[in-house]
Amino acid sequence: MIAIVGVLVGLLLPAVQAAREAARRTQCQNHLKQIALALNSFEVAHTAFPVGSMGHPVLGCADCNDGNQVNSWNTQILSFLEQHALADSYDLAVPFYVSPNLEVGGAILPVFLCPSTGEERLRNEVSGQAYTDYGGIYGVEGGDNSAPFGARQTLEDQWLNVFLYNDPVAASQISDGLSHTVSIAERLTRRGNASEWPCGRNIFGQEKNTPPNQVGLSNEIGSPHPGGAYAAFCDGHVDYIHNSIEQKVLNSMLTKSRGEVQ
Repeated sequence: MIAIVGVLVGLLLPAVQAAREAARRTQCQNHLKQIALALNSFEVAHTAFPVGSMGHPVLGCADCNDGNQVNSWNTQILSFLEQHALADSYDLAVPFYVSPNLEVGGAILPVFLCPSTGEERLRNEVSGQAYTDYGGIYGVEGGDNSAPFGARQTLEDQWLNVFLYNDPVAASQISDGLSHTVSIAERLTRRGNASEWPCGRNIFGQEKNTPPNQVGLSNEIGSPHPGGAYAAFCDGHVDYIHNSIEQKVLNSMLTKSRGEVQ
């Protein structure tokens, strides 16, 4: 009898685990949908998407170091996520790592978190600031994609996407089409310094030869979900990007104006 029960439990457990993961995936997808709609509302209100990293120093760029606030795109959409108290308290004129932003940034916001992430830490133990599992897409990096030393961005224009250093991007600049261009995605590297939601380093470029859920130059698209990761697009829809996606297709979705989609 005990052996039979053991066999039944062994058969049922994978099904239960699969059902739980399916529920977590749905919740993750909904989080990205909420963020995508907030980004669209911001774009309507400000005629551009949020700056990827405000006041972000760029090595060699003389006019890119004003303020050194390094505030993230997340901080700019708080009111559009109905986080009005946090939005009112956050000061975009000062860096993310000083008061009052240091304290505001300690707020754990479930909408910024993937429920499938196994890591239990929700805040950086040193800074006290809360994490996010979703990053803004800067563009496609690697090889000869880099911009000349001293440019405002670190990638050539054709390899850039929506969330940039210091410069906002308007919907009209996304000539490849809003529905074809990813704005934010699940990030492979989680619970690190660059994944605090107030921090402007919460943007990343995908290495041009690296598929989802593989390690490239630094951070890449990836998730704990089996077989792929979720991404939100500039028109507000969310889709699942499979690990098996053709690299050329993936790269085309991560740049805003390379002309792949006419």
